[in-house]
Amino acid sequence: MTISQDTDLQVRPARPADVPDIVDLVQAAYRGEGGWTTEAHLVRGARTHPDEVHGMLADDAVVLLVAEAVTDLEPAADSPADVVGCCYTRQEPADVNGRIQAELGLFAVHPSAQSRGLGGRLLESQAELLRSAGVDVLMIRVLQSRPELHAWYERHGFVRTGAAVPFPGDPSWLTVEGLGMDVMERPLT
Repeated sequence: MTISQDTDLQVRPARPADVPDIVDLVQAAYRGEGGWTTEAHLVRGARTHPDEVHGMLADDAVVLLVAEAVTDLEPAADSPADVVGCCYTRQEPADVNGRIQAELGLFAVHPSAQSRGLGGRLLESQAELLRSAGVDVLMIRVLQSRPELHAWYERHGFVRTGAAVPFPGDPSWLTVEGLGMDVMERPLT
């Protein structure tokens, strides 16, 4: 997949026909070689699988967006286009103080399309949807030992909370024992 600098992109809700492309995209971005977002040196195993993505599409609390390359030819409604990015948010119920939070995840841009502003566009699309839905805070968990990812999120309005959580997957996948996830938040209101 090659994405030129001047390719038009469309951000839209994911649909079931996108699932294979989403799984391939996420695997390339998180576990592949060549992109600056790869975790292959820190984590083994598949980042996601079709059942997980289908589950996201069926969950009313989740908004799964994709970015696709737009061409002059309009694809059929049931055929996936070139999916080059994706991200989901899961909205939580209001906490005891009335604060509504959403978690950002499965955030990926294909290595061939990275460093062109697509990640920022996806993030802002999600943030605007959440803001209009009354969400107060966007939260993400970022793998420790990834200062470049922490810096990217900080440039996009996230702050480190000081909290950390254990790695959510199988600990045997980690190449660095005990590696966890740092919690970062971005206010939306």
